Amino acid sequence: MQNPTRAICAAALLLAVGATGLPNISSVAYISSARAQEEYLPTEKDFFGKWTLSGSAIRPPRDMTDAPTHEQEATATEFQQTVTAFYGAFDYLEITADGRYNFHQPGDPASGACVWCGTWSFSKSSLWLKLDTAPRLDIYAKDGDIQMTYTAEPDEKSKYAWLVFGWTKAE
Repeated sequence: MQNPTRAICAAALLLAVGATGLPNISSVAYISSARAQEEYLPTEKDFFGKWTLSGSAIRPPRDMTDAPTHEQEATATEFQQTVTAFYGAFDYLEITADGRYNFHQPGDPASGACVWCGTWSFSKSSLWLKLDTAPRLDIYAKDGDIQMTYTAEPDEKSKYAWLVFGWTKAE
């Protein structure tokens, strides 16, 4: 007796969905292969290698409720230029499979001493450098560039939350 009842309920549900929602489903269900490529979720190994700084920008923090003032944007831009100069002083960022990263100075041999280095972790499709500012590295497309954003503030008035850096694979 249960099987015929379930069959009738399922058929009624399908008819109801078909009658009311079918036109809407067809426009939502299709995802192109190009769009699927945009939704790439990287693995740890996608971050391994040498990366060179390719650009930087400022972006208001995501939790900022009011529109930024001209003064806030000017201050963030000035700070971004300082941090960009700092990163620009390094030849490349190296991320290794053994859980370490190293910013290499110009002229350092590949196995050179650690100038500014540390360890990283991988979580939620992002690589996280273990620093006070918790830089988060993301890749949004296969073989794409890294976007570095900061998720922590070393002090109350820090401007790190405004910074975005791009890194391109060197090898």
